[in-house]
Amino acid sequence: MSDVIRIVDIDRNNTHVPVPPVPPVLPGARVDMRVRPGVLSDFAFVDALQKANKQGVGFMWEAAIKGHIEKGNLLIAEAIKVNREQSTVNSGEEGSAVDGSLFTNHSPRPVGYVLGADRYLKRDELGIIYQMCVAPEYRRSLVAANLLKAKFERSAYGCRLYCCWCAQDLAANRFWEAMGFVPLAFRTGGGRGKTKKDGKFRGRMHIFWQKRIREGDEGDLAQGGTAYWFPSLTGAGAIGEDRIVLPIPPGTHWGDAKPVVLPEGPRPRNGGEDEVKLLEDEVSRLEREKRAAKRGSGKGKGRGAAGQGLRKDSIELGGFRFGPGIADSPTAPDAGSRGVDVAEVERALKEAKRAVKKAKQKFDPAQVAFARELKDRWLEEVQQRPHLLAAGSEKYAVRRQIAPTHPPAPAPGSGVGSVVGSQDAEPGRVERLRLDAA
Repeated sequence: MSDVIRIVDIDRNNTHVPVPPVPPVLPGARVDMRVRPGVLSDFAFVDALQKANKQGVGFMWEAAIKGHIEKGNLLIAEAIKVNREQSTVNSGEEGSAVDGSLFTNHSPRPVGYVLGADRYLKRDELGIIYQMCVAPEYRRSLVAANLLKAKFERSAYGCRLYCCWCAQDLAANRFWEAMGFVPLAFRTGGGRGKTKKDGKFRGRMHIFWQKRIREGDEGDLAQGGTAYWFPSLTGAGAIGEDRIVLPIPPGTHWGDAKPVVLPEGPRPRNGGEDEVKLLEDEVSRLEREKRAAKRGSGKGKGRGAAGQGLRKDSIELGGFRFGPGIADSPTAPDAGSRGVDVAEVERALKEAKRAVKKAKQKFDPAQVAFARELKDRWLEEVQQRPHLLAAGSEKYAVRRQIAPTHPPAPAPGSGVGSVVGSQDAEPGRVERLRLDAA
């Protein structure tokens, strides 16, 4: 018995599927930089950059950002050798950084960050980019592209897809398109984006982008590829309201106008004010009262003159005071000194938050079921006919390389046949078969 290897050419359906051009390998950034995991001391940089670009990256609370840092979800791009021309501000002060500090040409400083997780919506194969931002003077220098590639390489082994939500009116959509992301679906943004006069929606649309991050993964399930996926409904985030997600129809560009799909709006009160807005204002008031009550009831805090119902700039402290003192003010910051029960405020705050959640309207279950079926049917059709999706325009290869694992070859004469992947032939056209010959 001996093994004979035979090459068999297979032309499935007598059609030749053109192989898309392979994008070039991502070059290094145009600045001398490195990517490192974020630490808690990077919060000030991240917070300042997100506040300066809140229209593009949105907003994330301090607790959420620090929680992601502790989980290792933040990556920082750090310039090692800083160009003095890039480091100066418009004032012309030489050697002054964007944050106003002075540094040498060799002192590293953060210039950008990416915040994302390799698990999204309880799916192990799907990751998400929450925020990505680069300092203005370092943009268009491949800093963001190298950050994205580093994020892919640091993701869990089972993560095969990455996605992001991007507002339709942002130029950042061009970046995701250049990185090989595919626009799959869209959803309506904030629900209270209506004007009081004409009632027309003035909010934003969100485009759902997704990319296969493993090198060689073209989505062929028979070859171990990964199918695209998107949710049919989202309800988390800062909006806190249900949003139906719809697929982008074939032949429609992601920048074209999209239909507005919103749940029935909250019932306005007699004065025309939005009920949800009024309830949210009440939540904010109770949160301020809770913080003030904790300051006043804390041991060793809020005592002394302030704890006795006097302003820090009162007459007794050498200052001047006009109007009522803190003990007489209904909006006094030191509520704890006036006998406010912290537990009672917390109970009222919990009830107010529950009322806000209840006031936010939900979609009809029939609409949710329809959206889910539409999503499933659409993804099934796309899997069979990939050309329905928008043609990719990947500029650089940012996918991660994972060495393929091959099963061990059977022992000679064992009578067991196995399929061995061919590396010198076109995928899908040539198969190498190991056969036993008598």
